[in-house]
Amino acid sequence: MACMATYSNVDSIQPEQDDLWGLEARGKAAGSDVYIEEESQYEAVNPAVAARSKQLPQAPEWEWRWGQWRILVTMTVLGVSVLLNLLLLTLGIVQYMEMTSTLEKMQVKNQLLQHVASGSFLIYSEAHQRCVNGAANRSLTAVPCDPGAPSQLFQWLSRGQLLHMASQQCVAVPRNQNRVSVCLEPCEAHTKLQHWECRNNGLLALAGENLYFNYGNSVKHVVMLYTGAGPWSRWVVYGSHEDLCSRFCPVCAPCPWGWTFFQDKCYFHSSSLGTWDVANQSCTSLGSLLLQVTSSAEQAHVMASMEAPDSWMGLTDQALEGTWMWVDGTHPAANASYWQTGEPNGGRKENCVLARQDGHWYDAPCTAQHHWVCERKP
Repeated sequence: MACMATYSNVDSIQPEQDDLWGLEARGKAAGSDVYIEEESQYEAVNPAVAARSKQLPQAPEWEWRWGQWRILVTMTVLGVSVLLNLLLLTLGIVQYMEMTSTLEKMQVKNQLLQHVASGSFLIYSEAHQRCVNGAANRSLTAVPCDPGAPSQLFQWLSRGQLLHMASQQCVAVPRNQNRVSVCLEPCEAHTKLQHWECRNNGLLALAGENLYFNYGNSVKHVVMLYTGAGPWSRWVVYGSHEDLCSRFCPVCAPCPWGWTFFQDKCYFHSSSLGTWDVANQSCTSLGSLLLQVTSSAEQAHVMASMEAPDSWMGLTDQALEGTWMWVDGTHPAANASYWQTGEPNGGRKENCVLARQDGHWYDAPCTAQHHWVCERKP
C-alpha cells in the first residue's frame, strides 16, 4: 500500500484484473471469425509489395545449365584456337629451320664444287716467291702463297682460258696494251682478251701477242701485261718447276667440275631437294641463275640431261599473279614457252614452275620440295 501511495498518478491495476483482460482478448480472438495477425519483422510492411515479392518467377534449371554450356563451349573454342595458332607457329619455325639447313648444306656443297676441281693449281713466281691472288675487286696481285686459299686456285679451261676458282671468273685484260693491269671478268668463250698461251721457259702470253703475264709493280704487286720476257714474266705451278701449260687441257670442258656445257652455257643439276626459294638462293651462291629456257634446242638439251623427274626453273608469277617472269626480270618469249596443255592452272596457290622430263612446264606450289637446274656463262 505504501508503494501505491507513492505513485498516486498511475491507475492501479490489480494483477488479477490484468490477467483477466489478456484472457478476454485472446478468448475473443479464438472465438471470432476475425483473426489478428502479428506483423513479421522480416516481411514487407506493404501487403501488395509482399505479395509481388512472393510471386517473382525463378529461372528454369535448363536455362541455367544452358548458360553454363555456352561458357564452356566458348572457353573450349578459345583454347583450341590458341593451340592451333601455337601449332601453326611451331610448324612455321620448323619449316624455316629445315629450309635454312637445306640452304646451308647446299652452300657447303657449292663451295666444294667451286674449290675442289681436278687440275687446279697455284700460279707461282720463282723470282719473287709469291703466288697470284684474285681479290674481291677483281684485280690480280702477287701475295705469299697459301695452297689452302681458294682465292689462289686457278684451272685451265678449253681454248686457253684461265678460270679463277673462287670467283668462277676468267683471267682477262681490258685491252691488248703494254702495262695494262690483268683482272677477272665473266668468262666469255669468244673473247680474245681472255685467251692465253705458253711460250718458252714459263712465259705466259696473251694469245697472238708478245705481251706477257708479268709480276708488275713491286710496291702494289699488281699483275699486268708487259713486253719484257725476263724473270718477272716467268711463272710455274706452285710446288713444282713445271710451267703452267703442264696443266693445260686442250679438250677440257669450259665449265666448272660438276657442270655440263651446251651452246655457250653451263648447267648444274642439283642432287638435293628444296623449295623454289632454296633453289634460287643456291644458284645465286654459285654465281648463276635458275634455269631460263630461251630456245627449243636448250629446252631439248636440259630435258635430256635431267635425271630427276622434274626440276625447278627460274620462272615465277609471285610478283604479279598471271604475269610470268624469269628471275632476271625478263618475260619468256612467246615462241619459247613449253607449257603443258591446261597449264598454268594453279592460280595463287601455284606460282613457281617445274620443268619435267616429258618436255613440258607445270606450275606448282613454291614451297614444294624438288630438284633444280642452274645455268651460267662459262
